[in-house]
Amino acid sequence: MDFLKSIVISFSFFTTIPMPMIEWTDKRMKYVPLILPLVGIFIGGLAFGLLKLLSVLNTGSMLGAVILSVFFIAITGGVHMDGLMDSADAYFSRREKERKLEIMKDSRVGAFAVIIFVIVILMKTAFLYELLESGKEFGILLFFIPVISRCLQPSMLYFFPYAKEEGLAKMYGGELKKTMGIIPLVLLLVATAIMIFTNGISALIIPGIAAFYYCFYYLSSKKNFGGITGDLLGAFLEVSEMLMIGAILFV
Repeated sequence: MDFLKSIVISFSFFTTIPMPMIEWTDKRMKYVPLILPLVGIFIGGLAFGLLKLLSVLNTGSMLGAVILSVFFIAITGGVHMDGLMDSADAYFSRREKERKLEIMKDSRVGAFAVIIFVIVILMKTAFLYELLESGKEFGILLFFIPVISRCLQPSMLYFFPYAKEEGLAKMYGGELKKTMGIIPLVLLLVATAIMIFTNGISALIIPGIAAFYYCFYYLSSKKNFGGITGDLLGAFLEVSEMLMIGAILFV
């Protein structure tokens, strides 16, 4: 029963799908990281369906790219983009770790947040435009991108150090056991195998670039912040998905 309620918590926080109010107990929160891939499957399925709908409506490439870009923000309520913007202000402040964490907590939006937001949205829209303009069939690959990013996120809660003793990252990952942390990685391997089976070995570049960024992110977050926070997890998801969408062009 607690696991089912954890599903409701996960979808209510990480998507804009209406869900009943559920109490956030420690027992329920420990399952949330494991449910993130399921959230990714749901979002990927909607993205796949939206792509097919745009094809049926014969929407222009630019309009279709914009609609898909907006979809990824709308379905999550911008929660991950908010983390990216907070992280950008902190990272580019070039202050000491403690000051960066203070800037990250500040609800005000700085110049670097706006700059990074515009860059990520423009790059994602440009990649999607190129894919739509090329006429490639990339629906299956687009489906798996939210899944891959949400398989890597929970593993970060186990393998990465925490920058703070409190916060969302600690709250979600504090009860995460080693065996539980491996489950999303197994799902990642399954997703990768399906992508290779349906699109050939070149599809490996998509999870490959995400894994490369994952390793870079470990070193960067540890050096600049002392570990991860909830905002940094959101920033990772936004940038990794942008990179993976771009990687589809090479499949």
